[in-house]
Amino acid sequence: MRALSKLAIVIVVAMNLAGLHAVTGWAAALAALSLAGLLILARMGVLPLGGPRQAWLKEMLRHRAALTKRFRQVVRVNAYGYEDLGKWHEELGRFRRSVGLTLEPKRQAAFEKLATRTVRAWAAAADTQPLADDIHAMTPEDYEHRCAEILRRAGWDAEVTGQSGDQGVDVVAARGGLTVAVQCKLHFSGPVGNKAVQEVHAAAGFIEAAHAVVVSNGDYTRSAEHLAQKLGVLLLHHSELAGLEALLARPGRAQPERRRDETLSLSVGGE
Repeated sequence: MRALSKLAIVIVVAMNLAGLHAVTGWAAALAALSLAGLLILARMGVLPLGGPRQAWLKEMLRHRAALTKRFRQVVRVNAYGYEDLGKWHEELGRFRRSVGLTLEPKRQAAFEKLATRTVRAWAAAADTQPLADDIHAMTPEDYEHRCAEILRRAGWDAEVTGQSGDQGVDVVAARGGLTVAVQCKLHFSGPVGNKAVQEVHAAAGFIEAAHAVVVSNGDYTRSAEHLAQKLGVLLLHHSELAGLEALLARPGRAQPERRRDETLSLSVGGE
C-alpha cells in the first residue's frame, strides 16, 4: 500500500510538471482506474509493488528449477479432479526454512497462495516443451517423474513407486479399473535389452497389473523386441506415452504370456 501511495504522489507531481494544475474529470477517472487496476494486480501478486511479495518472488526465482521439479513430484490430482496440495504446502515450509525466509503467521497463507500460483505456471510452461530439450540433464528419477506426469496429463492416475522395493516397476498407472506396470529406462549408452522386459513382466505379475510397459528415450535391441512380443510387454518411446490407452487397445496386440505357476493353478483347478 505504501508503494501505491508513492505512485499516486508521482502521478500528481507529473501532472504539475506538465502544467495540469487542475485535474479534469477524464484525467481523474483515468488516474482512479489506473490505481484500481494496479491495486488489483498487486493483490493478485502479478505486480509486486514493493513489500514482502517482491522479496518472496525474488527468492522463488533463485530456486525456480527446484521448486518446479518438486511441484511436479508432490502435487497430485485427486479422484474428484482437484489438486492435492498438502505435500506441496509442507514442501513450501521446507523451502522457507532452507532459504531463511521468515514469515509472520498472518502472511503464510498469502505466501503459499502466491507461491502455488507462480510455480504452477512455471510447471505448466515447462510441460509445453518437448521432453528431449532437457533430457540430457535428467537423472533416472527425474525421468520417472516426467513419464508419470505425461500419463497424468493423459488422464491416468500415475504414481512413481520409488527406488527401493519397486520390484522392477517405476510407475504404476491406473485408469478405468485397468492397472499398468511401467519401467522407465533413461538410456544413453545403447539400446535397452532383455533385462528390462523380463523385470517389468515379472513385476506386473507381482503387483497384479493387467499390462507391462517399458518406456525409454532410446531404442530396443532386436532380442528385447522379440521377447516383449512373446510376453505381451509393450515397448514405447516416451513420446508415445500420451496415447498409451489407445496402444493397449490396439487390435492384434500380443497379450501377456501366462506364467507357468498360473497355468499349473488352472490345470489343478480344472481337474
